[in-house]
Amino acid sequence: YGTLKTGEPNHYWFEDKSNGFSEIVGPAETVEKFPLVIATKYNIPMLLDQAGTGRNIKGELYKIDEQKLAHLDILEAYPSLYTRKIIQISDNGEIIESWIYLMNDFREELLKNNYLNEYSYKLLPWDPAYLEEKDGSFLVNCIKKTKL
Repeated sequence: YGTLKTGEPNHYWFEDKSNGFSEIVGPAETVEKFPLVIATKYNIPMLLDQAGTGRNIKGELYKIDEQKLAHLDILEAYPSLYTRKIIQISDNGEIIESWIYLMNDFREELLKNNYLNEYSYKLLPWDPAYLEEKDGSFLVNCIKKTKL
């Protein structure tokens, strides 16, 4: 649904064969609605873990092995930033289950953002300067609920 799709800035994570197997199956869409929002000063697409709110999300379905999943977990800072769940998606009308990365424990004000059904860098570029802060606490501080 985001920067990992074909033609998007992080798609090279799928193309890197030294870190596991991946093969595109094709376009897919979530069965349930989710809020896909653009967040932070870097225009980062984030799918919020709030099933039933938002829109059906369009993305791409991939077959991957455990090594590739572990590699993608690095990009998505799983489990400290993103979580991942198995959800139902529609693949050409067939309902199947697939992993998806979601932002849980997010600040409620993110639900006030506009909801997208699909992200494209071409329409709303994210700022690669984000990567300079990727290993820090920037996103956690911007997105996650404050712990009391």
